[in-house]
Amino acid sequence: MTECTSEIQRPTPAERREALSKLEEHHDFPCVYMFKAIGYNSGEFAQEVRQAAESVLGPIMGKDEVRSRPSSGDKYLAVTIDTQVESSAQVLDVYEALKGLEGLVMLA
Repeated sequence: MTECTSEIQRPTPAERREALSKLEEHHDFPCVYMFKAIGYNSGEFAQEVRQAAESVLGPIMGKDEVRSRPSSGDKYLAVTIDTQVESSAQVLDVYEALKGLEGLVMLA
């Protein structure tokens, strides 16, 4: 059995404007925003998620802002980051950085 892979496509300018609009409709920026990435529990995945987010946001401080939890079979790892964001554009930029991670299965 082969694993399904697909090329990650960047959103079109129209799709980005729509996403920015929806984020601004539901959030008052600046605010604390939750990012969740689920990927293969490679031992490095949590650190890679943190580094991708920090590449956009700068250093993430505080012990409660980054949490991880393995799946019941230990195959996957869910990494949650609760952190301050300044704008809807910053949220989308973090998601773009996370999409490039090897082993990523899902973003929430």
